[in-house]
Amino acid sequence: MEYLAKTYKCSLMIMVLLENCWCRYRASVMNSYSVRNKDIMLKRRAVTVIEVLVCVAIISLLLALLLPAIQKVREAANKMWCAGNLRQLAIANYGYHNDYSRFPPGYLGPSLINNENYPANLSEGQWMGHLPLLLPYIESDAISTKLQILGDLAVTTRSPWFHDPSTTSTTAHAVNYTMGMKKITLFLCPSALDQDPVPGTGPFQGGTILGLHIQNNSSQGPFTYGWKDDYVLSAPYRFLGKTNYAGSAGCGTGSSAYFNQYRGVFTNRSRVSAGQMVVADGTSNTLFYGETVGTKWDTTPINTVNCSWMGCGALGTYLGLARGTDGEAIMFSSAHTSGVQFSFADGSVRTLRFLDYSWLGPTAPGSAKWKVLQQLAGYQDGQSGSPDVIIE
Repeated sequence: MEYLAKTYKCSLMIMVLLENCWCRYRASVMNSYSVRNKDIMLKRRAVTVIEVLVCVAIISLLLALLLPAIQKVREAANKMWCAGNLRQLAIANYGYHNDYSRFPPGYLGPSLINNENYPANLSEGQWMGHLPLLLPYIESDAISTKLQILGDLAVTTRSPWFHDPSTTSTTAHAVNYTMGMKKITLFLCPSALDQDPVPGTGPFQGGTILGLHIQNNSSQGPFTYGWKDDYVLSAPYRFLGKTNYAGSAGCGTGSSAYFNQYRGVFTNRSRVSAGQMVVADGTSNTLFYGETVGTKWDTTPINTVNCSWMGCGALGTYLGLARGTDGEAIMFSSAHTSGVQFSFADGSVRTLRFLDYSWLGPTAPGSAKWKVLQQLAGYQDGQSGSPDVIIE
């Protein structure tokens, strides 16, 4: 607003200056006319070329001064709208908590017994994120009641939401895909790029992420894998509705003692309650939801990938924070200029700045700012660090 006020004052000064110049020009022109009749002297039947050019110059100058201010105001409004979406997701989680005495599981991936048994664990579980479980709490019952999903934590048999259970092949589930194509405004950031994914075959091609799993172990550290639809066999269902928000999984769950301490609220088949956070880190120091607008998959920037709201329930924080679409689709990123907005478990929304969150290696900790980010992501690590270092 301060920038807009300064721009407005500058525009007024320029307009006054131009008006003075214009009046002097008109006076000099009128005095140069040699006419016999005073009535004729005041008659002007047309606008001169010079007058038109002066008007065009004034308008162009004003637009050049006001356009950056308009863009700043628009971005500020988009950021407020985005913060409102994050806050609503936090409120919806507490509505779910009131009914089930816990927050929804981050996602329904493989069984906890086979949590690290890749790739065999890809044949277990529903591979569904938790956003579909929140639909009744965001006034989207029309979609929720039609979905044919298994939201039971006890179900670990192969039952991915995107496969038709009546066939033994990988035929797309017609009902779930049809409902999953719906665009839900609450899941979309107004500043995010509105574009469809780029279909294509192969592991390095584009498409939509159907489900993710974030885990860690002592040899590889934290890492993410899952399912992606390239829309080759499911062409009639282009394209699934995306989400620009996901829950915080931190460094995931697994057997690494160091990285497992930074597991987030939303992990594979998690059963976290508000009481657990209050006792350990406190709700004001625990990340809930963050933004994601990245389009890379396997570090290939040319192919567009997005996250479906049906499958992407959580993302890891171990990769740091990225700016715009330069980030991978499996990490938190934002189209806002200053940083990535997160809702915290207490319902507040704050911006985590774009800084050096470099990670030194699979089994080593990252930079000091990276560690602060993980401390905020973990809900039972008992560490608060210095959050002001990264919070705007």
